[in-house]
Amino acid sequence: MNQKVILHLDMDAFFASCEQAHDKTLKNKPVVVARNNDKSIIVAASYDARKYGIKAGTPIFEAKKLAYGELIIKEGNRDLYEEYSERIFNLIKEQFTYKVEILGIDECFIDATNIWKKYGNVKNLSLAIQTAVYQETGLTCSIGVSFTRLFAKMGSDMKKPNGITIITKENYKTLIWNKPIKDVIGVGVSSLEKMEKLNVETVNDFIKLDEKIIENTFGLVGQKMFQKLNGIKNNEIAYWDTSMKSISKEKTFEKRNMSIEEIEEVLFRLAEKVVIRMQNNNLLAKTVSLSIKFYNQEINFDKKEHKKRKSYSETFIEYTDSLEKIYSTVKTVLDDIYEGESISLIGIGVTNLLEKDKLVKQQTFENIII
Repeated sequence: MNQKVILHLDMDAFFASCEQAHDKTLKNKPVVVARNNDKSIIVAASYDARKYGIKAGTPIFEAKKLAYGELIIKEGNRDLYEEYSERIFNLIKEQFTYKVEILGIDECFIDATNIWKKYGNVKNLSLAIQTAVYQETGLTCSIGVSFTRLFAKMGSDMKKPNGITIITKENYKTLIWNKPIKDVIGVGVSSLEKMEKLNVETVNDFIKLDEKIIENTFGLVGQKMFQKLNGIKNNEIAYWDTSMKSISKEKTFEKRNMSIEEIEEVLFRLAEKVVIRMQNNNLLAKTVSLSIKFYNQEINFDKKEHKKRKSYSETFIEYTDSLEKIYSTVKTVLDDIYEGESISLIGIGVTNLLEKDKLVKQQTFENIII
């Protein structure tokens, strides 16, 4: 069984960075998001603002003094932040994997167990994600990689901004156990008060406690934390896989005469994009469809031009992610239905999807039965 590979992606100074990406004149300037009121506190601070010692939670009146009158205050634009957030998460699902658990507007878990080998190693995959996010949005992100959720999430905080931290079964004791217990996600105020009475300051101090003391003092919460800090379980990603019931790509055209060679070239590029997304998500398909909209050449009584659409599908005997097979199938369908009309849209889709791992398990089970 493959060891889980979990990424935690955390956008860097997200709200302030969105403001800077949206308004290029704010680049390299101390930008904060807050109400412009001396009694307010800062919600987010750009890394340029942090050079002055300004961070989230800093009162505005203090931040103004620290930045020597250079502070730029933005009162927040939720629509802008949600737009960037949607672009980022959609990009990850489109280009890398649909196994994404969104935690908030600026962070997510990614199950990379079945895709990291395509990039050689997990660092290359993380770099590819960082590059894609930056090219799409102009924003940076930090990534923690590990075999559990907790370690991945803690890792994304270790090197900011734009950092990558890889926590393995070989190094987690060095990277995690030496940290202050207050830095562990999930350790609340009540637990910290109890730990203080037990002279627990670091993760290592907590790990060394007798299990009976942990059970009696912290109950089930303490037992679960003990397991998590020892790298036990805590590795399931709650992604919503119903979004991958189908994959499709389309292209629209202005009205003009196209040669069959042009149409076939478009068809190939669309098939290529569909197959890349399938392979990135470790999926196979059994059904492929071709959809075409044609401009209606007849003159209508209302003088408007209407379009009609034709769609056809073919089902394979076996599941596949072969570009050659998928392209040749839709090309054959095209040859059967195309009569030289002016084309408005071409689309290719695959349905009846199955993860490769599940197919292997299914075939293994069938062989056992036989």
